[in-house]
Amino acid sequence: MLCFVFFSRKSLTGNFGPKFANLKNNLGKLTLSKRNFLKIAHTTFMTTAKIKLSILLFFSFLFSSQAQDHDGWMLKNDKNDVKVFYRKTSDIYEIKLITSIKSSLSGLVALLSEVENYPSWGYKVTESRLLSQASDKEAVYYSKLDFPWPLDDRDIIMRNQITQDPVSRKIVATSVSVPATLPENNGVVRIKTAKTKWTIVPGQGGWLYVEYYIYSDPGGSLPDWLVNMAIDVGPRETIKNIRGFVRQPKYQTAKLAFIKE
Repeated sequence: MLCFVFFSRKSLTGNFGPKFANLKNNLGKLTLSKRNFLKIAHTTFMTTAKIKLSILLFFSFLFSSQAQDHDGWMLKNDKNDVKVFYRKTSDIYEIKLITSIKSSLSGLVALLSEVENYPSWGYKVTESRLLSQASDKEAVYYSKLDFPWPLDDRDIIMRNQITQDPVSRKIVATSVSVPATLPENNGVVRIKTAKTKWTIVPGQGGWLYVEYYIYSDPGGSLPDWLVNMAIDVGPRETIKNIRGFVRQPKYQTAKLAFIKE
C-alpha cells in the first residue's frame, strides 16, 4: 500500500481513464475503512490498557497490604527462609525477623546464654562478657559493636531474663538496656535505649519457630546505607551463623535443667 503514497490527488483524476477513477473511489472507501479500523483498534487498546492498569493497581495494593500488617510492620525481604520486617517509630527503626531453626530448645538457649561467644555469631559484635548472673535465667552482660569509619563504635549493657511457659513450652528471652551499670568508655558511644526479645516455639520434627525483635536507638545520625545494612544484612547473617553453630554436637546434645523440652 505504501506505493500509493507517491500519487497525488490530481494524479488519480488525470487522464488515466475510468479504471483509475474507480481506483480512486475504492481507495477512498479503503481509507475510510482503515480509519474506522484504527479508531476501533485504538478504542479496544485503550479499554484493554485501562483494564490491565486497574488489575495492576489492584494487585499492587493487595501485595502492599499483605506486606504491611496491622501493627505497621513492613516486609523488608524474605530470603533463605528468613523474613525481615521493620517499622519506624519516631526516628527509630524496629526490626523483627521470623524464621525456623533445627535445634532442641536447650541447644538454642545454651547458645544464646553463652555471652562470651556472641562475637562468633552476632553480626558486628567484637566483644562481649558476662557482668553478673543472678540465676540460670537472669544475667547482665556487656557487648561492643563495630561501626564503620568514621563513626564511633557502640557498646551496650543488657539485662537478660528467660521465661518458659510450662504448658506450651514457649520460651521468651527478653533483654533491656541498663546503661548506667558501667562507666562509659572514651571513643565509644553508649547505647542507652534498647530492647530485644527472642520468642522460641517448639514445632514438629525438631524444628523451632523463632521470632527475634530489636528496638534500639544507636545514638547520633546514621547514614541510610548503614540503616539498610542493619535492617537487611545484620539479622540475616546472625541467623545464618546461629544455624551453623547449633549443628555442633555440644548444642545438639545440650540439656538444661531449667528448660523443659
